[in-house]
Amino acid sequence: MMKFLKNMAIYKKLINFVCAILGLNHQFFRRRSLLKLNYKVEISKKTTTLSKKFYKKIINILNQSDDISDSSLWSVIYNTYHKKFLDTAKNDVAKLESILDNPSKYNIFYGFDNNCEVLLNRPRYIDRFENNIFIIDKILNLAEFLGILRHNNPEQFRLKFKKPDLDFIIEEIEKKLCIELKFDCVFPGEEGIKTKKGIISSREIQAIYQAYKIKKIFDKNNYNNILEIGGGLGRTAYYCNKFGIKNYTIVDLLIPRICQLNYLSRVINERDIISEKEIIKLINYENKIKIISPDYLFNNKISFDLVFNSDSLTEIDDENQKKYVNLIKESTKYFYSINHESNKNKVADLFSNIKTKYYDKNLYWMRKGYLEEHFLF
Repeated sequence: MMKFLKNMAIYKKLINFVCAILGLNHQFFRRRSLLKLNYKVEISKKTTTLSKKFYKKIINILNQSDDISDSSLWSVIYNTYHKKFLDTAKNDVAKLESILDNPSKYNIFYGFDNNCEVLLNRPRYIDRFENNIFIIDKILNLAEFLGILRHNNPEQFRLKFKKPDLDFIIEEIEKKLCIELKFDCVFPGEEGIKTKKGIISSREIQAIYQAYKIKKIFDKNNYNNILEIGGGLGRTAYYCNKFGIKNYTIVDLLIPRICQLNYLSRVINERDIISEKEIIKLINYENKIKIISPDYLFNNKISFDLVFNSDSLTEIDDENQKKYVNLIKESTKYFYSINHESNKNKVADLFSNIKTKYYDKNLYWMRKGYLEEHFLF
């Protein structure tokens, strides 16, 4: 019956109407007819585990707390989804291991990754496109940015170019970047486009682009270390590591920190991913990925060549925004931001009273509505 309905003209018109109302069509960088490549969506069933020492490390940081204002978007996310994990994991080590090994059955990724129970079982309308056609659009964007494909011109009504082979594009991107691409899905439930290199997700493509841009800034300025504010799952840190940027620090709230330790320890090496408690014990930690809390960052004077933030600085409360802006002003030479301007404060507003040597603003290739901003102090 459902198949019959989907073939009806009225059904197709209704879907197009809903897409227009939700602004879905405006989120693509090209006509949808150009996105109809040959591809297959796949969900990972792969499972991985870590050492008992790793799970013990996570237990030792569960009692840490965050200073989250009620006005912050993250206060709602914490109380709705993340708090339940802490309440469960603190009293049950076996449960902690189960959740960290298979987060798709829980909601600890909510707010920064789609592999969580509520989005997999009760997807929003937009989620139905996140891991298929949106991925194709972003792969083509990355290929156009790197000069592998010609940039699409919507003013041309006749299509002049043949639709490319997806695996061929991935291979050409790999050559252009001069790194080996391997899309390791280390958790069950990860959904995306199947390629010869593994299952690739929308966030993975963005992380590749971001790491490439960071690498270019490092090479141009002979930089050595970086701080990322709000690291998501840690994908950008992972690709920066592949580009040779080893001295990497992520500052984030407790649940994201746990998830970053969990993910990065599986895709790199758990000995190279350390928490703030381990920093004190190590003499040489420059070539480690360091996952720290805001308290640790604000209470220790640490200098960074570059500070990077994607899709979070304007989402936190005003007080912490001021703290981060002051820290950036005092501790770094260069700030690279990828954010939208739909929240109360724009990134440019936050730095309006700070003198800069250079400022640049342009559209973000990977996601409509987002801007790239570069501040040199």
